Amino acid sequence: MVVDDQTVHSLHFRSSAGASHDIPDTTNGHGNDTPIPSYLAKHIGLGFNGDDIAALISSIDSSQVADTSNVLHLPAEILLHILEHVPVDYILDWRLICRGFRDAIDGRILYHHLRKTTLIGYMGPKHSLSHMRDLEDEEYEKIHLIRARYLRMSKRGTSHQPTLENQRSIWNEQYAIFQIDDEWSPAFLQIAGAADRPNPLFGHVDPKWHDILDKLELSKAEEGFGTLRWCIQLDQAVLDLDIGLELNRGNFYTRVFLQRGAVTVAWKDMLFRFLKTERALRLTMEEEQHSPTFTYSHTEDCLRKTRRQRLHAALDPTSKVDRHIKWSLRLLKPLFGTPRQDPRISLEDVENDATSLLMLLRREASMSTAYISYLRSLAAQYEAMSAEVHALNVTFQEFREHFTMPGIQYSLPFPVLREPRLDPNPVAWTDEVRGMVEEHVAKWKAQRSVIARVQALLGASNEALQVPENSFDDLESDF
Repeated sequence: MVVDDQTVHSLHFRSSAGASHDIPDTTNGHGNDTPIPSYLAKHIGLGFNGDDIAALISSIDSSQVADTSNVLHLPAEILLHILEHVPVDYILDWRLICRGFRDAIDGRILYHHLRKTTLIGYMGPKHSLSHMRDLEDEEYEKIHLIRARYLRMSKRGTSHQPTLENQRSIWNEQYAIFQIDDEWSPAFLQIAGAADRPNPLFGHVDPKWHDILDKLELSKAEEGFGTLRWCIQLDQAVLDLDIGLELNRGNFYTRVFLQRGAVTVAWKDMLFRFLKTERALRLTMEEEQHSPTFTYSHTEDCLRKTRRQRLHAALDPTSKVDRHIKWSLRLLKPLFGTPRQDPRISLEDVENDATSLLMLLRREASMSTAYISYLRSLAAQYEAMSAEVHALNVTFQEFREHFTMPGIQYSLPFPVLREPRLDPNPVAWTDEVRGMVEEHVAKWKAQRSVIARVQALLGASNEALQVPENSFDDLESDF
């Protein structure tokens, strides 16, 4: 609003005149005393006094003062680059600041995060199926997690005549394709008994694996509602790909093709639901941070609470089956130290398995690449130490057998070295376990030369004590 000097002078004059009396001026303003008609006077006599007019003038003057602030303003380009580094659980809050942030987050920023996103399939716990229980720990670790990383956008569902904006922006595509890691398929086909064929396919695997493959491809319903089958990892956050993800229950387009090694998803719907759930988890953790007790831990209780809320929201209250599931969900173990009154239900196994894996993956996502490499190197050293100690035990057992006589079970009272068996995944180790492993490995490295000499000494002793096979051939006895 621009006000000239004549208008300001007139307002100052009326202000001084209005300050002397409270009766508004109803003259016609042309210097005579002819009163203004009543139908006009009622619109002019608003009851303003001189203070009101002075405040109006001050407001007008302030609005026309040039901005003399010395505060530096970052260019918009830098602000938009900063958005790429906002934690994922705060992105939706930043989206509310202004329209520019909203447009940037809905397009380029979401696409930036999409390229860092990993989808993780889960075959289930080792004890869930008989053929899974028969696997060695190393075999199970190779195949139980299926990681798929962003590959490219898909043209599926787009117009044949895209607009100029669509041609310029890759994030206007509706679907994204993720590629399953190349190491998983050969390892699974080898374990499932299909690697011997000339061109092994997933249809050639042992029929006992068909059930789990159908569930991974989301073509068969799960036995327990809320079973974790696919999850999404972005930075340090790991959550369900979709709460209640199973046949005919998904909230967005999701297709898994194991033979092609691809997963196709409606990527914006996926990321927005993920960001909403992660934000809800953050708010729950802030709300419950002063809770006096926890059933599991602060993070795990909040994660379980958020999952239960999402599971309830995914159910249809008009469906009889869903109403029964809702009733079952209310019987789950109470959180935040609340005493339990209801009996244990089968859905607890489903929740425990899902939460355990999510907590493990979130723990792994929070670790740096260098630290994970250190843990894996430490696990390899511990495995080498265990193998070396086991070989020493075998040699020592053989040495003790030479001092055992038939009918007399006597042996030297030497203890046998035994290393505890640990989780094959070092990321799952607690701080106490990691400290124990570091201590044992350090002692082993310091005493490795001594162990080697003891091994050589016991081996030579066994050879010396071993009776040759032809030792009694030259005896002149008839017996």
